[in-house]
Amino acid sequence: MRANWCARKQLLASFLFILTLNGCAAVETRSIVSTEDLPTSKYRRVALFIENLDDAERPMAEQILISTLQNSGVNAVSGQQIFQERGNLSEKAKASLVQKEFDAVLYVSVLEKGVSEHFLPNASHDGQRVTFSNSLNAVVMNFGAAFTYYVSAVDPRTYSLKPDGSVYEQQLVLKTRADLQDTKSAKQVWTAETVASSKPPFVEMPQLFVQASKQIADKLRTDGAI
Repeated sequence: MRANWCARKQLLASFLFILTLNGCAAVETRSIVSTEDLPTSKYRRVALFIENLDDAERPMAEQILISTLQNSGVNAVSGQQIFQERGNLSEKAKASLVQKEFDAVLYVSVLEKGVSEHFLPNASHDGQRVTFSNSLNAVVMNFGAAFTYYVSAVDPRTYSLKPDGSVYEQQLVLKTRADLQDTKSAKQVWTAETVASSKPPFVEMPQLFVQASKQIADKLRTDGAI
């Protein structure tokens, strides 16, 4: 279904960063848009394909992104669902269907999803206590002075304590790549990478999908695609 990224004469690169304080999530999106290939009427009918997710997770991700795009005034539907409803279609028939019924196709690929660890240089533990010295945690809690937790009070979903006394912070991360393809010209007119992250357990993966979806829709609108 995908067409090759065609040569572009004019590119516009931009990024969007939002720190969602109420959800403790940080979200950043960087995009590249081929401005000369975008139609003046913008895209209103979009077929969505989610890639690199298993069958159990894909419906949830699709519904979140479809709802977000619909709230932005786009008639977005699941491409996979459309194909299933039409029965056994050849690849040629699928391509023809998409070209006739949609203005564009949005491919969203999940590049990274899960928990990652980040070393905290100003934190240490001795097996009984965890001490933060002049770290962000200490600044927030005690105005820059050292702050100590007992190990039993440390949430293992937030911090990972290593045998050598080092402390790592756990982060839930979702990284996606979104590619928008014009169905009439078969050109890829827009692409973006979005990274959403948060400290568990404050935000779970479905919430990161929501935040990432909002960023994708916002960048599509800001870049003039929808």
